[in-house]
Amino acid sequence: MEFLDILKCYFKNESYEIKDFNSLAKISKEQNLCPLVYYVTKDKRFKSQYINFAVAQEEMFNLQNELTNELNKNNIKHIYFKGAVLARLYPDSALRTRGDIDIYVDYNDFSIAKDIMINLGYKEEVGQDCSHHVGLFKNGYEVELHFLLFDEGSLNLFTNYFKEPFRLSKNINNFEYKLDDTYHLIYCICHFAHHLRFGAGIRYIIDFYYMLKKTNIDYQLLHNELLKLDLSKLYNNILNVIYYLTNEKLDNIEIKDVNFFIDYMLKSGIHGFSEENNDGTIMEASRHKEKGHYFISRVFMTNKAYRISLYPKMGKHWYFYPICLIRHLFYLITHKMGAFFRFLFGKNAKKDIYDDIGI
Repeated sequence: MEFLDILKCYFKNESYEIKDFNSLAKISKEQNLCPLVYYVTKDKRFKSQYINFAVAQEEMFNLQNELTNELNKNNIKHIYFKGAVLARLYPDSALRTRGDIDIYVDYNDFSIAKDIMINLGYKEEVGQDCSHHVGLFKNGYEVELHFLLFDEGSLNLFTNYFKEPFRLSKNINNFEYKLDDTYHLIYCICHFAHHLRFGAGIRYIIDFYYMLKKTNIDYQLLHNELLKLDLSKLYNNILNVIYYLTNEKLDNIEIKDVNFFIDYMLKSGIHGFSEENNDGTIMEASRHKEKGHYFISRVFMTNKAYRISLYPKMGKHWYFYPICLIRHLFYLITHKMGAFFRFLFGKNAKKDIYDDIGI
């Protein structure tokens, strides 16, 4: 496939001349890797996308600096993660596309941090009901303000593992913290595993390549923790895809054929939304191992951070809970009933490939 040939050239720092532009443009867009294709091919038809992401990346870094300054002034501990960190590992930050800025604060600081952002000119997304973050927008860019690193829809194994992110981080700038390199890699693998239930693109593999090559990874810790999280098989598959693209063994690896995994990622698109992935199957629903716990926590708002994000007054005034619960139940009935039924009773048509991938 031409797209894979371009990825191989990227890692070898070689140029490439496009043969089938239409097919390449389609898959590059679905994988959100148009800037990288331009970087390799220098084809002018991809140039505008490269420039757009270069500008967007610079503006998002500026928003991060502005936000960090205000959070530091107000003594609010915070952590940037995912694309906000990974983009700096690439030879050109424009190559690591992203649609938002992910930042974590402790749920006790959540309301203050949200007010700080609103005072900076951010607007809150209307009608949100997310159990691990809220989205706020400024200048056309979204900042996801997290009070949890994983929502209640993820396996509790992941949610509980990253329940205290500051314990896994180091201070780098007043009240700004950074996840330890090994734990950030573990988080990104968990995040990848979570998204793979919907479908996830091959851009994640490039992220893992740079994390393994350019950050300080404690491999013994990594292996031990991935074993606890039941992600060793997925990690081996990731290493094999990297080996396929780069011919580099970045860790101890059991060599195996991972064409099925590559095909799954290419058909999925960056977040499971490619044209080839619209087959009507419900991926995440029946793969979830703790449906009852998730259903109860989502309906009755048993997670304190989730309650406060939806209804800040409940942080200090517990007696608002019955009123807020009635409002919340009405919202779920009118807006989320179909999703809940699919989650609880949906069939898993892709169990075998999930098992092969390691999720």
